[in-house]
Amino acid sequence: MDRAGHAVVISSVSGGGKTSLIHLLTRMYPHLETVITATSRPIREGEINGVHYFFYSRDEFEARIARGEFLEHATVHGNHYGVPLDQVRGKMDQGKSVILNIDVQGARRVKEILGDRVITFFLLPPNRPEWERRLRGRGTDSEQVIQHRLAEGLRELEEARGYDYRIINDVLERAAGEISVILKEREVLH
Repeated sequence: MDRAGHAVVISSVSGGGKTSLIHLLTRMYPHLETVITATSRPIREGEINGVHYFFYSRDEFEARIARGEFLEHATVHGNHYGVPLDQVRGKMDQGKSVILNIDVQGARRVKEILGDRVITFFLLPPNRPEWERRLRGRGTDSEQVIQHRLAEGLRELEEARGYDYRIINDVLERAAGEISVILKEREVLH
């Protein structure tokens, strides 16, 4: 493996299991590092600023965009999300590989900037009923928000074919295993 690290992008629909999968992969491979995403959305109960996200007001987030501080940023479900550029480049330049939880818009941008140092995965929900069950099971969103996330997710599913790999996330451990095999073949994991 070369000295430069890689960026592993994990995308999915809302409720597709991105966060759970990333937690499992980083437990399995502690040297695969996460990068904390920034957002302008309100903090949810149980979340900690600087641990789950960097929480910024809309004005502060937009000022950071203007200063070019994000590798990628997008507005998703009415809120800004972005990946701090300094965190990603710093880790990759040290030869570390990072795993990023990024939506479909952001994944395209990351691929443009980092090129062949990026490997993209799209997690597919096993089926629509299971996808809806997962969204409702979180208990964090109103019915209106759930319906919006489902409609947005249908558009995102169309983007899945543009990813390097598509993985069905029916059983979390199996999906993590499939990704692990690919990352070992690509010499990201050892």
